[in-house]
Amino acid sequence: MRNITAPPTHVIREYQGHPITYREDGWFNATEAAAKFGRRPIDWINLPSTDNYIGALCRQLRSEKISLLKVIRGGRNHADGTWLHPKLAVPFARWLDDDFAVWCDFQIDALIRGGDDWTRQRHSAAASYKVMTQMLHDVRLLDGKECQVHHYTNEARLVNWALAGKFSGLDRDQMTRDELDLLAHLEIRNTIMMAQGNDYAKRKGLLHTEAATWWVANQPKITRAA
Repeated sequence: MRNITAPPTHVIREYQGHPITYREDGWFNATEAAAKFGRRPIDWINLPSTDNYIGALCRQLRSEKISLLKVIRGGRNHADGTWLHPKLAVPFARWLDDDFAVWCDFQIDALIRGGDDWTRQRHSAAASYKVMTQMLHDVRLLDGKECQVHHYTNEARLVNWALAGKFSGLDRDQMTRDELDLLAHLEIRNTIMMAQGNDYAKRKGLLHTEAATWWVANQPKITRAA
């Protein structure tokens, strides 16, 4: 196995409350998956049956074993871990648990086919942020004021506070599908309130209420999805 820098784009999925990191190309963090079941990827990799399977896969893909198994250095934001090619997901996951293997197969299929809910929610949140910042610019322009960088930052932090309870940046690539859904919802509501002429203090209170209402209304759906 070789060491490479961690990929910039990650997708977090939770299986029975346990987070597992995937890449958008289907590679996944086997170390995190194995930890759910108290195991280690190296124990599966060292099995004779695994070696035989990887050998057969390499022949079909006309590749080397080194291209299917990677140790990725996580850096400051991600822990180190063994990552596996998506074609190794099901045999590895079945070694851990049959139910988990089925779940894992669906996650990777959705990522590779581009039908992933998380990806759609990520794009939706990016779009709603652009609309919110444009509205801020237009509202201030109508008042004869210019928009500085800190004005955009303050609005982003306001929405982040309503969602997560803190006035700081959020790593959107690490947010769950439901968090992204709520983030886009709050940005849209904040945009509408700006257009209605509501000042910062009023919007702060309304966004707090909006977030609490959203979580209550969507909790049954979130519980079923987990």
